[in-house]
Amino acid sequence: MLVYFVRHGESEGNKKGIHHTPEIPLSQKGIKQAIIIAKRLENIHFDLIYTSNMVRAAQTAEIINKKLKLPIEHWDSIIECLSPSEIRGKEVDDPEVVKIKELISKNYFKRNWKYSDEETFDELDMRVKNMLDHLKNHHPDQTILCVSHSQFIKSVVAKILFGNNLTPKIISEMKKHMWMENTGVTICEYSEKYGWILRTWSDSSHLN
Repeated sequence: MLVYFVRHGESEGNKKGIHHTPEIPLSQKGIKQAIIIAKRLENIHFDLIYTSNMVRAAQTAEIINKKLKLPIEHWDSIIECLSPSEIRGKEVDDPEVVKIKELISKNYFKRNWKYSDEETFDELDMRVKNMLDHLKNHHPDQTILCVSHSQFIKSVVAKILFGNNLTPKIISEMKKHMWMENTGVTICEYSEKYGWILRTWSDSSHLN
């Protein structure tokens, strides 16, 4: 089985430097990026498209599917990692936002510690595990496209690489040092012999 994880196109949140809310749409640049990635993917045989139901990802999937013309399923399991509601819609550099994020980062290693309603490491780890299990159990020998988000895709790759040895420290460092372009393509493969492997990380050559 092959799974293509594609990050959504540039959103208005990316453009303006604000923390996303679910309804923030693609920017005009993001729409153009989605059209470009659609052209790149149109000659690949996919069996199904999964998309996050957050607007920026769903829009990207719909634009891609104008070329692919496949069934699309909205899947809550591949939405972006959830930040606390107190920072959603606010500028990244807002002093209060920075303060909240620093506090969360400081306490991220304390299992089940929460500032408010953000997703903890254990919750995210279980979501990713269940998502990967669903893919391998329901789509053997298929090629699946998942339109998702940068932090979530980083979490998927971290889980593939470290499995049950993944820790809050490892995933925090990986997210900090792994850059992902809008519409970057990450390809993962599952086989009974090798389990999950990472084949391609955030390939954005189609944007050059």
